[in-house]
Amino acid sequence: MDRGDRFEGGAPETPPLSEIYLYLAGTCNLRCRHCWIDPGFGTESQRFLPWSEMRKIFVEAQELGLRAVKLTGGEPLMHPEILDILRGLHEMGLKLRMESNGTLIGDRQAEVLRETGTDVSISLDGPTAELHDSLRGVPGAFDRTLRGVESLSKQGWPPFQIITCLHRGTRPVLADMVRLAGELGAGSLKINVVNSMGRSAGMEQQGELLSVAEVLDTYRSLMAALLEGTQIRVFFDVPPAFKSLAELRAEARCSCGILNILGILSTGRASLCGIGEHLPALDFGNPLEVGLRTIWESDPTLLDIREHLPNALHGVCGKCVFRRHCMGKCLAHNYWATGDLFAGFQFCQQALDAGLFPAKRLVRPRSQPEAGAREVAP
Repeated sequence: MDRGDRFEGGAPETPPLSEIYLYLAGTCNLRCRHCWIDPGFGTESQRFLPWSEMRKIFVEAQELGLRAVKLTGGEPLMHPEILDILRGLHEMGLKLRMESNGTLIGDRQAEVLRETGTDVSISLDGPTAELHDSLRGVPGAFDRTLRGVESLSKQGWPPFQIITCLHRGTRPVLADMVRLAGELGAGSLKINVVNSMGRSAGMEQQGELLSVAEVLDTYRSLMAALLEGTQIRVFFDVPPAFKSLAELRAEARCSCGILNILGILSTGRASLCGIGEHLPALDFGNPLEVGLRTIWESDPTLLDIREHLPNALHGVCGKCVFRRHCMGKCLAHNYWATGDLFAGFQFCQQALDAGLFPAKRLVRPRSQPEAGAREVAP
């Protein structure tokens, strides 16, 4: 569906629900200092939604166009029925991907991941145990993650992905992370910038987060070094306005596909994404009670997004040439930071204010440069 499609009466057309982000566990076995979801620790107070109930949601979702599921958490492998869930979703013909810290992946889990064709992303936040464990909050996490990666490799189920986060402590070792990911047999490395959201607000207070200028300098230095040759694909999660056209062509998409995605929380409730656990305004209700179709077709927030995105984007996003592709980068983060779904993405807004946003990526003739913008090679 074209993002501008509407019914003749002017109401936004309901797009297909192509993918569900399934937040399987509202808890985790690690205490990561940068986690934006901020789950509980351990299983004592956690109620896991049974697969028998969960399956009803996915049956209805397939009627709405569902093709894929991303399993995440907390830590998804903490769900006591995780292997049944993987097999059940696979039997429904759904494409699966999973984000995990890797510590709970053994040979049995790896075998089921291979059998179900699940694309796996493993979080590894440094090339040493000291660096990784200091962020993950549990001693021994690094070694347990490497054992999980070894189990995946034994099953012959690369190309898995390694996800690493960028903050002041990992900035000097990104090149080492590229090498380590290659040595572990990963097909790609994704670098996520730690933003002040959830637990990482504490990291910001300690001066551990990078400024926009530092992130961009790190990004450009690393990508330039990679031009000399590497055996692994590297994805650096900065907004598309800062990337070269060659990079954008190589990537599958520029945004999270907000118009075709819905989150299902560990409680079974629907949400824009996992942040609905903490922001009631982005909690859309229980699909087992009101029906998933009713939520997808009638929720006021979803209708607002469909009707007004991307034209209602303002701040820097309203001026960016990529607004119809990037779609505000992350509406959940925008809402968390400002209380406004359509506010300019904070990273880009800060770049504009600092004179670091590429002027050629703004909708304005070059003869009338935007205040605060200057030419920066993407």
